[in-house]
Amino acid sequence: MAYRFLVNENTCINCGICMDLCPVRCLDMSRPSGEGEIGSQQERLSPIPGPWADRAWMMLGPVQVAACIGCQVCAQECPTNAITIEEHSQVATYAHRGPITYLPQEEGWQTLDAYTRATPEEPGETPWGEGHSWHVAERKETWQSSRSWLGERKEDLRAPCQAACPVGTNVGLYVSLIAEGRYSEALEVAAEPNPFPCICGRVCTAPCEDVCRRGEFDAPIAIRDLKRFATDHGGAVRRVIKPPKKHYAEKVAIVGAGPTGLSAAYYLARRGYSVTIFDAMPVAGGMMAIGIPDYRLPRTELQRDITAITELGVELRLNTAIGRDITLDELQAGYASVILAVGAQRSQQLGIPGEASFLEVIPATTFLKDFNLDATTKLTGTVAVVGGGSTALDAARSALRAGADSVHILYRRSRAEMPAQTEEIRAALEEGIELHELTTPVQALGVDNHLQSIRCIKMQLTSPDEKGRRRPVPIPDTEYELPISTLLIAIGEAPDPSFLPSGTSVQVAPWGGLLINKTTLATGAPGVFAAGDVTYGPKTIIDAAAHGRLAARSVHAYLRKLPPLSVHEMPDDDLQINSTLPSEGFINLDLRSTPRVEMPLSESAAARNRSLEFAKGFTEEQARHEASRCLRCDLATLCPTIHVIQPENIKRAQAVR
Repeated sequence: MAYRFLVNENTCINCGICMDLCPVRCLDMSRPSGEGEIGSQQERLSPIPGPWADRAWMMLGPVQVAACIGCQVCAQECPTNAITIEEHSQVATYAHRGPITYLPQEEGWQTLDAYTRATPEEPGETPWGEGHSWHVAERKETWQSSRSWLGERKEDLRAPCQAACPVGTNVGLYVSLIAEGRYSEALEVAAEPNPFPCICGRVCTAPCEDVCRRGEFDAPIAIRDLKRFATDHGGAVRRVIKPPKKHYAEKVAIVGAGPTGLSAAYYLARRGYSVTIFDAMPVAGGMMAIGIPDYRLPRTELQRDITAITELGVELRLNTAIGRDITLDELQAGYASVILAVGAQRSQQLGIPGEASFLEVIPATTFLKDFNLDATTKLTGTVAVVGGGSTALDAARSALRAGADSVHILYRRSRAEMPAQTEEIRAALEEGIELHELTTPVQALGVDNHLQSIRCIKMQLTSPDEKGRRRPVPIPDTEYELPISTLLIAIGEAPDPSFLPSGTSVQVAPWGGLLINKTTLATGAPGVFAAGDVTYGPKTIIDAAAHGRLAARSVHAYLRKLPPLSVHEMPDDDLQINSTLPSEGFINLDLRSTPRVEMPLSESAAARNRSLEFAKGFTEEQARHEASRCLRCDLATLCPTIHVIQPENIKRAQAVR
């Protein structure tokens, strides 16, 4: 058999944990099967003809075999080790029949004994189980009946990785295409809903990996690193884009060429609008260009995504600041609609004595902008960076490359609670950067306007608050001085609304962001919308891309006089690039616990190289091996016709299909 699902009747305690943990909800031990329910003290003979016909066959509870992905979570988490899944599986996918839209207790379930015999879609005569004994749980009520399971929303039917992606990338499909060696097609799929496949392949925070079902029993798939491999080996970013159904006369202005503004422009251009982006910087990309260093995001990769957007007809007007070179009133007069996507670039301050007294106390974002735009930017001596997020890590690693003798990161909580990604922290430590956990600065010290040291105090974490996070508090009598020559502050950014003209109808929240309608993203000024960090504070590139798409939908609804509530329900089907790139009909699932392939890194000596990319990327062998670890949950959720078959019958099953 391809694989066998075995339960030891002597150790099963009918606890239902396996049913509760099954990621695709294909187990339901509580439902009766056959005529009447089998009690735990009852036995009956197996209905299966053969030499085992006189053996007890106790578990006849329904198993939704079509949804089972063979992930082994049930077997791994069984408290009595009663469940065993043997051998490796080969799964045949049949013609797509649409997503599952019913609850499991209503239809679509097959009792286990139905799968101990051959079926038309499962050629061969060898029964499943070969006479192994099974248990059935006695439960008066069905557990599934108190669960929403898939619910009513279509989005809930997607694989967890796709549902977690803010732009809905079809992760399972492009990962499987990489496993098959079809790299250009994988890139097409990755680029389909995402304006920034090359960028996200390097610096996405990868929320998809947080929910990857593979992580339930060994480690999540390296989804972001595989996307990078697709962009590295898939050739040009090719999108087979349908021409817009209409070309509209209305022109749209976007303020800000960061991820939100570029994403909005991408989707508006594809809908048939003429779009112009204004940005104060000499380069497009926003913080992607001036905040993320070249060694993490090469400028060639950044430019690949930007070029793919401008090739749609989007016009870029750089070195043009709103409020200085052009006013909001002028934009409102010259364009049918305006999107404010100016981001959040004003650095937060520490609020400690001496912070404003010394020239060498610098916002990390200011240093990063200088470092990324001017190759001659230099630092000397010892540098301290305050903060624990990606900006702090980028500033610390860039300081080394700018010439600092040594770099220290001061973070008031523990390393485990740093918001920066694990691989960023690992890379920084490998480069020789020193991390001071549970440490916060209390005073900047120096003479004649020049910084000489920073006074710090050790912290301890209290019990978790109502949000589950432990608050750091100072430990008395633990102050010490750290001699430094530069202090970079990276404790967060906020929007700067100073570009708004007096008397404008655009309203500002007390924290500095722009007030918007949460459904439509409209401001108080007619035809003016706002999106991205300027409305909710600093988030991620992929979040910005999703908000930019929503802004584009809102502008389209506003200009076409569509109902406001249609914004979140507006389909992008007419913008779909390629939704029918099938993977091979047969997917090999290796169910053994397999280590995740870690991203190869450059030698620590590269810490002094400004432009050498520190993460080297997967080799073809590494990428295909890592991609083959995918359980293809997307098939289990979207196609209820997955069947386990015998390897020798693959050709026959293919003919049936």
